[in-house]
Amino acid sequence: MSRPGERRRAARILACCALLTLAASVAVVLLAVVEAGPLIVLSGLVGIVGLAVGLWWLVACRGALRVCGAVLAVGAPAGVLVHYIGVGVWIHALVALGLDGVAVLFGWGAVRATGKAYVMRGRAAPPPRRPVLIMNPKSGGAKVGRFGLVERAEQLGAQVHLLDTRAGTDVEALARTAVADGADLLGVAGGDGTQALVAAVAAEHDLPFLVISAGTRNHFAMDLGLDRADPVRCLDP
Repeated sequence: MSRPGERRRAARILACCALLTLAASVAVVLLAVVEAGPLIVLSGLVGIVGLAVGLWWLVACRGALRVCGAVLAVGAPAGVLVHYIGVGVWIHALVALGLDGVAVLFGWGAVRATGKAYVMRGRAAPPPRRPVLIMNPKSGGAKVGRFGLVERAEQLGAQVHLLDTRAGTDVEALARTAVADGADLLGVAGGDGTQALVAAVAAEHDLPFLVISAGTRNHFAMDLGLDRADPVRCLDP
C-alpha cells in the first residue's frame, strides 16, 4: 500500500491533469470559431459549464437534485453536439467531448486518491451523560425549526443552547462554559464556521463532537458523509 503522502501527490497530479484536459477542451471549442463564428464559443462554454454543474450535483447531492444533475451532465454535452453537427463542426464537438470525458476520469481518480489518503481514526466512547448542543436557528434557511431539531435533541436528553442571532453570541465562550459545567459531548447544528469554533474547543478538551447538518453548504457534514437533506438523522442514536 502506498503511503498517504504519495497518494496525496498522486491526487494533485490527477487533479492538474483534469484541469489541463478541460483547458484543452476549451481550446478546441475556440478553434471552432474560425469555421462557424463566435456563437459556437458561447454554445460550447455553456455545454462545459452545464456538464460541470451536472457532475457536481450528481456527486454532491441527493434526491431530485441528483437526478437533475444526471440529466444535465448528459443533456448539456448532447445539446452541444447536436448544435455543432447542425453548423458543420461536429469533429470539434467530438474532440471536445472526448477531452471532457478524459477530464472526468482524471477528476474521479483524484477524488478516489484523496479519499484513500485520509483515514479517519477514532475510539469507542461511552454514551454521553451531559451532551450539550449549540444550534443556530437562522442557519440553512432556519433548518433548526423546520426539522424540529431542538425538540428531538431534548427528547434524547441533550441540553440545547440557541444562538441569539440578533445580539450576537460568542460561540467559543459558550462552548467553553458548557465544558466547565460538565458537558461530556459538544455538538453544533449550524454552518461550517460555527462548527469549526466548537470543534476546536471539543478537540482541546478531548471531548466527542457531534455534527448536525443544519448549515447552508454543510461542507463539513458532506466530508463526513452525513445526510445534508435530513439533519434529524444526525441525531439518530
